[in-house]
Amino acid sequence: MINPFRKPYGRIETSNEKIFFVLIFGLFIFLFLFLFKPFGLAQLKTETQLFVNLGFGLVTMFVLSIFKFIFEPLVISDKWTFGKSIFWGLLIASSIGAANYFYVNIIFHQLFFFKYFLYAIWTAILVGILPVSIGYIISFNRIYRTALKKASISPDDILWENEVIIRGGNPKNECKLNPKNIVYLCSNDNYITVVTIKGDAISKIHLRGTLRAAEDELVKNTSFIRCHKCYIVNTAYADHLSGNIQNLKIKLKPHGFEIPVSRSKAAEVSGKFR
Repeated sequence: MINPFRKPYGRIETSNEKIFFVLIFGLFIFLFLFLFKPFGLAQLKTETQLFVNLGFGLVTMFVLSIFKFIFEPLVISDKWTFGKSIFWGLLIASSIGAANYFYVNIIFHQLFFFKYFLYAIWTAILVGILPVSIGYIISFNRIYRTALKKASISPDDILWENEVIIRGGNPKNECKLNPKNIVYLCSNDNYITVVTIKGDAISKIHLRGTLRAAEDELVKNTSFIRCHKCYIVNTAYADHLSGNIQNLKIKLKPHGFEIPVSRSKAAEVSGKFR
């Protein structure tokens, strides 16, 4: 099993992303302290609380700016891993806690105590867990999408099978097809018609079975959608929608087939085309 902490994680943020992160994190610290008033802040007057908490937010933003704009470009490389990112995040949080401890000592004229210094660092780590975790999730999502774009692969393409067997619930008849060649399926009583395309040639395969069973057999291929009680459409061949919710139709390419959409499926189908 691959150690998740050794997975590559060397994404360099843009300047705008860094500025946004610094501002949001500083604002989070300010609002968290001002709203919940921990560490005896509730004993201060409202005006003093506002001033002190604003200072915490500004100190946090200052430390973050140093790490994001000065240290990270020097440290992060292609060999950077997720484990190193975790350690780096803890180092930043610790530095923010230390800076805020000295900030408190200055404005309240307090003496330095090592145990309170460590407590400030620990508190900063705990408070920062939520926004940092959200930041990592967003970052991982962006890395994933960027990798798909570079590989010219859409998320739906990953969910294509190379071959699908359509029986329509009847084991006595079946056909093996590449699902990318299926344009649409339609039903007529106890029979299914599978319309396929290869080049410009359209073919039709007739099977005894139900459309519901065929829908289950295509479930792993996310491009297919049941748009009507009698039709399943491969949206990869959809050109556009026409009509209104009362008479909605899917026009398919390249031969211009029009497939009706039932009123109960209109919202789902419209959402697929947004």
